[in-house]
Amino acid sequence: MNISKHTAKLKLLYVECDEETVASTLHIIKDLFLEVVVAKSTIEAIELYKKYFSDTHHYYDIILSNVDMPNMNGLKMCKEIKEFNKNQVIAVTTTSSDSKYYLDAIGIGVDNFILKPILSLESIKHTLIDLAKKTILQNKLNNKEFLLRQKKKIIDKHVYFTSSDINGKITDISKAYLDFTGYKMEEVIGKNHSIFRNQDLDNNIVQNLWDTILKDRIWVGELKNNKSSGEEYWINTTITPLYNEENVKIGYTSIKEDITNQKRLEELSIKDPLTMLYNKRNFDYFIKKELKNSIWKKENFALLLIEIDYYTEFKNTYGNAKADNALIKISSILNKYTDSKTYNIFKISEEEFAVIILNKDDAFIENFSYDLLNSIEALKIDNCQSNVSKYLTATIGGVNLDTILYNISNNNLYNIADANLNQAKLNGRNNILLKIDHSYVEKLKNIDRVTKLPNRIALLQDISVLQEEAMLVLLHINQLNSLKDIYGDKYATDLVIQKSKELLYVLKEEEASLYSLNLNEFAILVTNKKLFEKYFSLLIHSILMPNDEDENSISTNILADFTAGVSYGILNVFNHADIVLQDAIISKENYKIYSSNQTAKQLQKDNLDRLSIYKNALHKGKIIPYFQPIIDTLDNSIIKYEALARLETDDGEIISPYYFLDSAKEDKTFEFFTRQMMQKVFNVFEKNDVNMSINLTYENITSKTMLEYIKNRLNKYGGDGITFEIVESEDILDYKRIKEFISMVKEFGCKISIDDFGSGYSNFTNITQLDIDYIKLDGSLIEKINIDLNIKHMIKGIISYSKNANIKTIAEYVSTKELDDSVRELGIDYIQGYYYGEPKSADSYGLL
Repeated sequence: MNISKHTAKLKLLYVECDEETVASTLHIIKDLFLEVVVAKSTIEAIELYKKYFSDTHHYYDIILSNVDMPNMNGLKMCKEIKEFNKNQVIAVTTTSSDSKYYLDAIGIGVDNFILKPILSLESIKHTLIDLAKKTILQNKLNNKEFLLRQKKKIIDKHVYFTSSDINGKITDISKAYLDFTGYKMEEVIGKNHSIFRNQDLDNNIVQNLWDTILKDRIWVGELKNNKSSGEEYWINTTITPLYNEENVKIGYTSIKEDITNQKRLEELSIKDPLTMLYNKRNFDYFIKKELKNSIWKKENFALLLIEIDYYTEFKNTYGNAKADNALIKISSILNKYTDSKTYNIFKISEEEFAVIILNKDDAFIENFSYDLLNSIEALKIDNCQSNVSKYLTATIGGVNLDTILYNISNNNLYNIADANLNQAKLNGRNNILLKIDHSYVEKLKNIDRVTKLPNRIALLQDISVLQEEAMLVLLHINQLNSLKDIYGDKYATDLVIQKSKELLYVLKEEEASLYSLNLNEFAILVTNKKLFEKYFSLLIHSILMPNDEDENSISTNILADFTAGVSYGILNVFNHADIVLQDAIISKENYKIYSSNQTAKQLQKDNLDRLSIYKNALHKGKIIPYFQPIIDTLDNSIIKYEALARLETDDGEIISPYYFLDSAKEDKTFEFFTRQMMQKVFNVFEKNDVNMSINLTYENITSKTMLEYIKNRLNKYGGDGITFEIVESEDILDYKRIKEFISMVKEFGCKISIDDFGSGYSNFTNITQLDIDYIKLDGSLIEKINIDLNIKHMIKGIISYSKNANIKTIAEYVSTKELDDSVRELGIDYIQGYYYGEPKSADSYGLL
């Protein structure tokens, strides 16, 4: 048995007064230890022990001491050393006649006894190994305790944390958080965290906090608190359940981060520095959120745009100082009239304000608007440049939206109010115009708010009526997402407007139609075949080339050039253009043209390229969900959002799913793609009180590991509000597996939808045996509902069957008013498509 492998790194203090015994013992043990130090008296031993600790901050690993020592016996020395270091490993040497000391030695904590004389290594080897093992173990424990003490000291000094019992009563708090808040330990221990809470904190936040932690989930959020002095501060808090060794919850720990400066900076970023009213950035966020709430509550939502009449002329005549003073006075009047939670006021440009009023009738809004105008004029701010009064006045254009009758976006609502404002100015200023025209609302759905160009809905409608071959060019503005992140929304918006003007300058209205599809993309549709060559030449030599201004400037506009996808034909002309556009973006080419007669080798190469891009995005976590609303035909409310996969490139560009989805399905990583997508959807689901649809394929459902993952996610997040959409296709070989999956997820409260129903293959017999909640009619059928009578009859049959079976129907790809009217007429329950909202990021729909 190799003793030295246990003892070679240890130091021994050997206490013995008899020189002959020392010599014989050292002969046996000295080569076993890293160092052996001899003390010939207990007093010397104590001095050596303390000096060694003073010099090294370490203890001797083992003490071996004779019991019978002069002046102070060995046991008394051991007791004193144990008082200095209770964990010291000690063995004593004794003779059989010393048995009277055994009981005292055990009481002191001596670890072992060695009989004297020590005649051979064999006689003590087991004892030495036991002592060495205990020493090594004790050293590890000491190191852990030391590290824990150090960590606790660091945490106590630098980290804001509290611990509480299961009722929220504080049981521990760091010194750092006490110092930060100004409280004393005795003032907070045993108290509820409400001792810190600011009275302005929304009770819904507190309710959400408790709802979350009572379900044994981690809660992360921002809280507004007060210090003992009354000073307000903001913290970002993470609250985690705390369990004992039996895995029983005994309380909670809360780690906090001071974000007061960040919140103050945020406040400055969303407020106008002159008037301290909320600015355009906050207005865009607020109107989107509150309009959604009003639609859900079926309440009126009023928007008033207030523009100061002849403000530019006033400013030029009276100077900046008086202009600023006038704006401050007007903002004070607006604040006076909007001093409750029913009103919200914003400064959205230098001379324009916006007021949002919730749940008031038309008469109230009209009276309020006239009172506002009269109050502004009553300030009697002289304005010799005005044609309507000798004082500074204002004009109001607005709308009081009945959300039961109209379900429109915030962009369209703004456009209506803006149109009314412009008309009110044409009518003579210093007046109001509040109206909503149904035909104008319908027209707005086909107009892009930013560029005022026809939008995606208008393009798809124009494509649907093509009779002859057309040329379609899709243009993607490169780097726009990055520029938006760096320079802000206004910069990006201004850039898009500038690009639209450049394109309109190049195109002739009677020859080509220009559309704005979203903030990143335009489309050019040419329907005269004789002009194809002309517009292809314009594309290559003008649109895709930087202009002189870009070439001679250091402006970042040069980064925002175009990439193009071009296709020709009638059927699928949009999808074909989009496919080659994505190819061009990925390959960083200026443009690509769709070709229907590609060689097998080229198709194989393209597929490998797509697979490479897909795998890169998957490994970097850049498979992201976009969301599209599904609308109830009864009240136009949003019943849920379908999560649709997108791929984000290294350049920040967003790629459509059919660019990479086929490649993903052929690859063994498809399950990991689904998992990544699903987790990101659940992250959004957890933060919002909205329902979500998640797509699954037959491959997902028949994968044992995927099923375990789904069950795990549902255990964590719950299934109430989740719909799984299963694609109905020839891939389904075993409907028994589908039944088992449906049964499993329904235990969690999930719903089931059959997707792409009626596309090419639908086994009605098997579908009728499944416990499903929704049938989603395939978009290719919906698009042809007004041009193919047979398809219309088939859809009628599906709807009739569904109603009898108590299954709800969903029509997708509804992109125009005509399609919307048709599916409603047939009795469809829910609608999805660009007519009501394109797929967008969670943030765009206010879900983050």
